[in-house]
Amino acid sequence: MVLGLMDKFRIIVIMIGAGMIIMFSLYSFGSYLSSSYLPKIGTKVEPKNNSILNVDSTSNKSIQMVAYQNRERPENFYSIQFPSYANVLHGNQSGSYTAKLPHGIFSVELVDIPDTSNVELNFLTKVKPALESSVRDFHQISFNPLSIGGSRAWDLTYAWKNSTTEMESSKIFVEGADMAAAITYSGLRQQLMDHQDINSTVIQPVLQSFHWIVK
Repeated sequence: MVLGLMDKFRIIVIMIGAGMIIMFSLYSFGSYLSSSYLPKIGTKVEPKNNSILNVDSTSNKSIQMVAYQNRERPENFYSIQFPSYANVLHGNQSGSYTAKLPHGIFSVELVDIPDTSNVELNFLTKVKPALESSVRDFHQISFNPLSIGGSRAWDLTYAWKNSTTEMESSKIFVEGADMAAAITYSGLRQQLMDHQDINSTVIQPVLQSFHWIVK
C-alpha cells in the first residue's frame, strides 16, 4: 500500500512537471511569434495607401500623402499620413515611427499615462520639465489645446539648440483610450522661418491625418 501511494505521488509530480514544461514552451513560442511579427528597428514600413492627395487652401499647394496604420499595441491602433517623399522607418519601440523629410523629422510614439494622472497633467509635470532639463537653451514658444482626429490634444512648441544650431520643435500629445500618442516635428528654426509654408503643407496635414483606429 505504501509503495502504491508513493508511485501515485511520483506520477502526479511527473505530470505536473511535464505540464509546466509544455506551458513554458507555448509561452516562449507565443512570445517569439509576437516579437517576430513586429518590424525590426530601422526597417522600412510599408504604407497602407499611397494615393491620398492633400490640398492646402491657403497656398493652393497639393501634396501626395501616404497612409500608415500601426496595429502593434492593443487598444492603441492608429493611422497617420506622411508626405510620399518621406523616408518612413519603424522606431525604436513598439507603436512608433520615424519619418525623415528634407526640412525636418517627425517621430510618433505611444506614451503610457499613469492612472493617477491625465495627458495634460503628465505633459505639464513630466514632459515639459524633462525637456527643460535635457534640451539646451529650451525656450517655450506656445502651449495650446487642440483637437486631433476627434481627440483632445495639447501642442507644446519650443526653440532649442543642437550644439550651436537653432532648432524648433512641436510636440503634440493626443489623448487615447489607454495610452497617448506623442507626435513630434523638429527642424532648423531658420528653415522654418524661411519656408513658412512648411507648417500648412507638411506639419498640419500630418497632424490632422492622425486618428485612433476603433476595432
